[in-house]
Parts: sequence; structure tokens; C-alpha cells
Amino acid sequence: MPENTSETTRKVKGISLRLLMALAIFAIILLVFLFITDEIVLEHETAFDNSVFQFLHSYTTTDVTNKMIFLTFFGSTKFLLPAYSLLVLYFLLFKKNTIRSFNIAAIGLGCDALLFIMKDIFKRHRPVHPLLPNVKGFSFPSGHSFSAFTFCGLLIYILWETKTNIFVKWIGSIVLFVFAALIATSRVYLHVHYASDVIAGFCLSVLWLTVCILVLHALEKKQRLKKNDVELETSTNNG
Repeated sequence: MPENTSETTRKVKGISLRLLMALAIFAIILLVFLFITDEIVLEHETAFDNSVFQFLHSYTTTDVTNKMIFLTFFGSTKFLLPAYSLLVLYFLLFKKNTIRSFNIAAIGLGCDALLFIMKDIFKRHRPVHPLLPNVKGFSFPSGHSFSAFTFCGLLIYILWETKTNIFVKWIGSIVLFVFAALIATSRVYLHVHYASDVIAGFCLSVLWLTVCILVLHALEKKQRLKKNDVELETSTNNG
């Protein structure tokens, strides 16, 4: 009995520590987002954004530009809409997890709605002289950055819920994060967003995913409890 109590205590302490770390990261990300919003967007501080543009300008070549145009496609609706659809269908048809498929769809649709609201609030104009033609809409936060980090973050979350080897989980997570970061970088390189836009997009994706995953956990826990109650009731009636 004491051994079981000790094991339970260790588990509770472990959960508490992870929760505190998660809250601390959430708070830091929120502060960074608020700082960018206030100091750079509202106060029109341009030093940071201009220095990033100057740095990237030295690497601007036709070959790099073509690669960045290719990368930026993966943060667009043309890619993400089919990607989300396939993920929803995978959990709906193969995993038979209706709640999970619904939640994934809600995260994707909510992502677009939140982005529309944020852009309409701040109405920040895009940089001049873009390397990508026909780019419309406001600049803050970066939709490609926000959407790419949200989708890749969702994949990372799903990956860590599997029974895959820990090494594969870490490698997969790093690859997905770097991929999203490259998409975000392409937006600054192509001069369609400021660096502060894409950093804000990353911060917003972390905040959005955190809230969504908490809700997702709560809904799936409720579903499991309801399923257990039904199975228990059925077992009792049959008995």
C-alpha cells in the first residue's frame, strides 16, 4: 500500500511540474505576442523588421527566390485545406474517432476565423516591393506562419500520442518545426510580411493550439467516460 501511495505521489508531482512548465511557456509566448503588438505594430517601431530585411537581402538570388516561392505554397490554403481534409478523413474512416476528426476540423476552421479577426483589427499594411505578385490582405499576423505552425504543431501533438519510438518522435517533431519555420521565413524573404508578422504568427499558433488541445482533451475524456458508463450499464443489464 505505501508503495502505491508513493508511486501516485510521484505521478501527481510529475503532472504538476509539467503543468507549471506549460503555463510558464504559455505566459512567455503571450507576453512576446503582446510586446510585438504594442511596440512594433501599434507604436510603428521598424528597426527590427528593417534589420531582418537588410540581412535577407544579401542572400537574395533567383535560385533562392524560386525555392522560397515553392516553400511558401505549403502555408497556403491550397495546400492546408486538402491536408486538413485528409487528416479529418483519416481519423473518421480509419481510426473511427469522430470526436478527434471533428476537433481537427474545428482547429483548422477556427484558425482561419481567428486570423481574419486579427488582421481586421490591426489592419497593418504589407511591406513594399514584394517578390511575390498579387498578394492581398493585411500583414499582421502572418497567415502562412500562423497556419503552418498550427498544422505542424497539431501533427506533432498527434505524433506524441502514438506509441512510436521516442527517437522517431523527436526527429519528427524537429523536422515539422523546421519545416513550418522555413515557410514562415519564406514570407519575410519574399517581402510579403515583416519578421514581426511571422513571429506573431508563431506565438498565436502556440496560444491557439494550447487552448484547442485543452478543449480536445476535455471532450475526449468526456466521451471516454460516457462510453464507459454505457458499457457498464449494458454489462449490468445483461448480467
